[in-house]
Amino acid sequence: MKSLPILFIFSCLLTLGSQAQLPDALSKATGSANPGSLLKQFSSAIKPSSFLPSWASGGSTKWLAAAGKVSNAVSMAKQASSLAGFIKPSMFKDGFNVGSLTQAANAAKTYSDASGVLKSLEGGLKPEAMVSGWASKRSSWLSALNLLK
Repeated sequence: MKSLPILFIFSCLLTLGSQAQLPDALSKATGSANPGSLLKQFSSAIKPSSFLPSWASGGSTKWLAAAGKVSNAVSMAKQASSLAGFIKPSMFKDGFNVGSLTQAANAAKTYSDASGVLKSLEGGLKPEAMVSGWASKRSSWLSALNLLK
């Protein structure tokens, strides 16, 4: 197992502020972020009541299994778009366009593109769509998302 450079660890700790642990999405061996883990963390931050009934009737199981297999930017963007399809339309902010998100996901080629799709989805949700603890975890999640390469 590779050890992480001390400067990297120090910068992560500074980025995370008072949180004692690196995000689950960071690989201990490489210091890179895991896109599947980031997707799962985000989906678990959405209140169950914010999802359509199809999420509870098997959609979540299938989506989580697919998210666990994400290994590239294209599949990450498609999973983010797929997640949007399980969210109640009333949980999106006025003016948010799921169709535009889907188009961006279909055009995504790089992790920067895929991260943008996921950030757009996160930013398009009303605050009441998210669990109460999300606000304290959001900055760490965004930091890990920015590490994707």
